[in-house]
Parts: sequence; C-alpha cells; structure tokens
Amino acid sequence: MTRVMNAAATVLRPRVRPTPAVRPAARFNAVLGRALAGAPRPQGGSASPGQRATPASQPALPPPAVAAPTSATAPLEAFPRPPGDNGWGIHWVPTLRQPPEVVDRFVREAKEMGIKWVVFLNDDAKIGDNDYLVKRLVENGIMPIMRIYTPNGRPIQGDLAALVRHYTRLGVYYYQLYNEPNLNVENPEGRPDIDRYLDRWVPAARVVAANGGYPGFGALAPGGNMDDLEFLRIALERLIARGEVDALDRAWLSMHNYMFNHPLDYAEDSNGYLKFRWYDRIVREKLGRPMPIIGTEGGAYPGAHEDRRFPPLSPEEQVRRVVDAYRYMDRREPYYFAFSYWLIANEEGGGYDRAFTDHALFKPGGWVSPIVSALKALAARGKEVKH
Repeated sequence: MTRVMNAAATVLRPRVRPTPAVRPAARFNAVLGRALAGAPRPQGGSASPGQRATPASQPALPPPAVAAPTSATAPLEAFPRPPGDNGWGIHWVPTLRQPPEVVDRFVREAKEMGIKWVVFLNDDAKIGDNDYLVKRLVENGIMPIMRIYTPNGRPIQGDLAALVRHYTRLGVYYYQLYNEPNLNVENPEGRPDIDRYLDRWVPAARVVAANGGYPGFGALAPGGNMDDLEFLRIALERLIARGEVDALDRAWLSMHNYMFNHPLDYAEDSNGYLKFRWYDRIVREKLGRPMPIIGTEGGAYPGAHEDRRFPPLSPEEQVRRVVDAYRYMDRREPYYFAFSYWLIANEEGGGYDRAFTDHALFKPGGWVSPIVSALKALAARGKEVKH
C-alpha cells in the first residue's frame, strides 16, 4: 500500500488512509495525499487484511501443468541469498530515507532479532538517499530488497539502469517494481489493468535484469479490487501470449501473506500465511517451473476477526503466530525465500502516519512488542527455544 505526501519541506514519506480499529494490516496502498490502501473488495476469494467480512472460500486449484521453461531461466539456486540465510525478513521504516542514527538503531535491532532480509523504500530511481542504509545492512549480513516507490503505480521516473548499477555494486540484488497492481489506487488509470501493468513492468524488469538485478513481479494485495490469484494467473497467461515470458527469467514473485485471524496452517483458501503455496501452483501451472517467492509484507495483528468461524486474535496469540511464522522457515519450501513482518517501526523511525502505529514492533514511549524478545531469544539460541 502506498501513498506519498510532502510532509516536510524536503522529505517525502509514504502514508496510508485512516482505517478502522480492527484493521490488522493497513499496509502501503493509497492515493497521493490520502491513502495507499484502497477499500478491499474481494469478489471471489482473497480477503484483504483490513476487511471485516469473512473471507470467501476459493475453489481448489487444478493440478500443476508442465510447460517448458526458457533456456535462460535462472534456477532457484542462482538467486542470491544472505550469509547464514534463515528466511527471516522484515519491512523497514515506511519512509523514503532515514538519518544515520535511525538506521544504526534498527539495523542493530534487526541483527539481534536474527533478521536476514529487509524490505525498504526508494524514491523512484533516485540515487543516494539509501546508500548508508544499504551499506549497514550488507555489513551486518542482511540482504536488502529495494521497493522502488512510485505513487499510484505511475511509470518509474529517472534513470533506472543507473540506479540498479549503483545499488547492485553496494549489494542490492532484488528490486520490487510497482506495488499491489490489483488495487484501483495503485493504477494511474484508477482501476486494475493487467495489460497496462505489463506494459510498465516488462520494460522496467528488462532494465533491472540487464544491469545485474533481479526484478520483482506482483506484490499483489491479498484481496483487492481484482482478486490476487486471478490477477496472477491472467498476467502470466498474457506474458506468454505476448511472447514476453522471458522477462521472468531472472524474476521473483513478491507476496503479501497476511494471516488475518487464521491459524498458521490454515489452507482452505489463500487467505493466510500459506498463500505462497497457491501462488506456486499457479506459477508451475503456467510456466512449468517454480519462481522464487519472497514475502515482502505479512503478519497478524491483535483484534483481527475477519473470519467469524475463528476467535478474535488476542495479543498473546499474535505473538505466537508471528513467531511460528518465522519458525516455519526452518522447514520452508525451496522456492519460499523469506517471510517479512510488516513493520519494524513507524514513529520511532521517523514515520508520521498513526495508521501504522499498531503494526510497529517498536512504538513511542519505549514500548517494544514481545515478538522482538522472542525472536532475539530464538536467534541467540539457534532457534531451539520452544515458544
């Protein structure tokens, strides 16, 4: 979810629209000056984390079909991983840049928590604002994932090739292009349009790949104005029909696997942590091979009660489920690279929109989520601790 406004004279900062009290994940989607998220309208399957209605059940996916991958397709093992990779990720502060003292504080916290992947925002193709952050992450053995921020899904502004060359030299290999294109507010046209999304994504992906990076596809909202599974399936079909499937040779699939109030093993439909299994079946059905799937947003939040068949999520249960989501990575599928909790910090890192406050692990006044100490304990003890 993503909106940006000029909150300070020289600092652009993403925001989201105000949300109901029981909105477990008001992530980044919205309109410039209002809100990144756009009201979810699940029509046939995935419910949005902010939706209060019970998610609709989805039909079972057909068995994967087999198709021939292109000869230039990068295998899973060719994609870069951080040293000592454990699949633990987190979304960084929801601003486009931070001062060194903020970077130092939260890189230190992330390292102590055992985090190995960090998703951060970059202002279009602007070079320089995140040099210090990237250097500190790489120095601490953490893999940076750059989300190139573009308001409302408009085409990327600036020299994308130069950006990728610059940051690849610093250690950024993964570049998420565009965000939640199945939402009205993330499209310049005001509605999801798969062909226009591909018209923007394919040229940008080719530039990223030609300059040493790995382009991210999707980052679909789990229940937008167009269902995420439908969008993914049709988008892959269109790439094949257009003769542009080779643009996926070095691509990875960005995923937002919010849990709602569902248990970790919920598998009746894709509305939960296991969303990557649904995405993988679609990818294999259309491409005949897996793609790396990286969770760039996800989590569970106290008070969530979208599915009335399950109890509301208590603070204690939230901690258990989020920690278990990280523990799952010990036995993760080979194509599932990382789970990233949304959000490490908001006001404490310079964010100003209180819609994000309840999602942050570090809050004003010195409050720190019990998730932090639980992850630090697991990291310090080699994850042998039973939560």
